[in-house]
Amino acid sequence: MPPSAPAAARLAAVELVRVALPLRRALRSAHGTEDVRDVVLVRVEDVDGSEGWGECSALSRPTYTHEHTAGAWAVLRDELVPAALAGEAPAVTTHPMAATALEVARIDAALRRAGRSLAAALGAERDRLPVAAVVGRPAGGLRELVDEVAARVGEGAALVKLKVQPGWDTAPVTAVRHELGPVPLAVDANGSYGEEPDRLRVLADLGLAYVEQPLPADELRASASLAEELGVPVALDESVTSPAMADAALALRAGSVLNVKPARVGGLVRAAACAEVAVGWNARCFVGGMLETGVGRAAAAALAAGDVFSLPCDLGPSSRYFDEDVTEPIELDAAGRLIVPHGPGLGVAPRPERLAQVAVERLVLRP
Repeated sequence: MPPSAPAAARLAAVELVRVALPLRRALRSAHGTEDVRDVVLVRVEDVDGSEGWGECSALSRPTYTHEHTAGAWAVLRDELVPAALAGEAPAVTTHPMAATALEVARIDAALRRAGRSLAAALGAERDRLPVAAVVGRPAGGLRELVDEVAARVGEGAALVKLKVQPGWDTAPVTAVRHELGPVPLAVDANGSYGEEPDRLRVLADLGLAYVEQPLPADELRASASLAEELGVPVALDESVTSPAMADAALALRAGSVLNVKPARVGGLVRAAACAEVAVGWNARCFVGGMLETGVGRAAAAALAAGDVFSLPCDLGPSSRYFDEDVTEPIELDAAGRLIVPHGPGLGVAPRPERLAQVAVERLVLRP
């Protein structure tokens, strides 16, 4: 729990809500295509009546990490929630995204009880965040890609990040450079260049801010060799599963930038610790996104508001992903910066009528 957050109270009940929220546009990347956001929301109720929400941001299939939505539901139902209701530490040593949902929900409830915002509890320095717009491989090819990048730049994106993989890399980056000139640009490979690392050397000459996760997550020594050769910063995402792994990766010089995702590393506390590790190694870091609903997006934005995160975050506005979010939308200001919610707790909560429309399964557990 953040050092300045009040202690969590004993739980009276926990509700699991699985929702299916259609994306406005499918996101295509090296690990697959997402067109419906299938996530588990967690609602906790303390014995004093305080309520809090968290989100398990696992994808619907175990393509990004081993976690996936159906498995996270089972782990929450059978392990994490029963332990929390009994006031015990869970025996589960994996499933950080499921654990994050429960952690954030309990912090949200405690902060709502105290009338304080999560952003304040985390020591936020900003209420507006520069954004990196993540652009996947569009169905319409290069023309659609360039048009989308132009739209994101027009909205005020501080950086545009293209999803790349072998066979879809040099052409999209070159097309953007040819038509839009020196826009701030990065690429994310999602670990897809394990067999073809030489292809990245061509990309490195195209003026990139960084190349994210070029190699598979556990190939840290190979990533260190590549980082030394490329001449472009390597950012690590899937490789960073904990503060200890962040420390090991930076010690090996496998990268010089960290993508810190609270869900992937096991919660807000561990995410903040990863950022401190980055500071210790003089590395830069930013908060990444997981196509969250407003619940997960609010938590990630509160973390990203700390001044240790010096690069644009990957947290786009609700309207970029959903026709209608489950919460009140989290949006951009006129300058294209993401507005950090500052109400009590997360600052947002699911709207009952919208939740009823998108929920596909609900379960309430009690002691």
